[in-house]
Amino acid sequence: MKTLKATSALLVAAFAVLPVAAQPMAGMGVEDTPLRPSEVKLMQRIAAVDPSFRYGDRVKRYFRIHPTTKNRIPLRVEMVLPEERGLYFGEFTRYVMTINEPSGTVTYEYDAGTARRGRGTILVTPKDVVKTEFDCGTTSCATRIERNGRMVSGRGS
Repeated sequence: MKTLKATSALLVAAFAVLPVAAQPMAGMGVEDTPLRPSEVKLMQRIAAVDPSFRYGDRVKRYFRIHPTTKNRIPLRVEMVLPEERGLYFGEFTRYVMTINEPSGTVTYEYDAGTARRGRGTILVTPKDVVKTEFDCGTTSCATRIERNGRMVSGRGS
């Protein structure tokens, strides 16, 4: 009987908390905006050395609001990519790209099913664009490092 009461009490407590947990957190937000001019410049720098690099013209900016100053504190900038008939760029079922403009870093992950999937990081410095990518296909995987569009290192399995 004690076990039944304890279980009932836990269920009641769980249901009491559930509506609060299901609501968005106070002080958090997201907005869909065009790329800033500095972000466009970052994307263009990458595309100049990597013709296969694709990106969108909008981003979702995730932020939290400081409780006392009410300033927005940026958390994540995620690229909104063009999607047509459920595919990104005509071949990917999933493609996620984030931008950290202050550090000059772009990260991405893509998935074209078993045929091809991978992830990578692009670092943009005043002199170089360095891309590191791990990619897998149906039969093998490879890691590549490129600097200004030229392969520096590559290894496959």
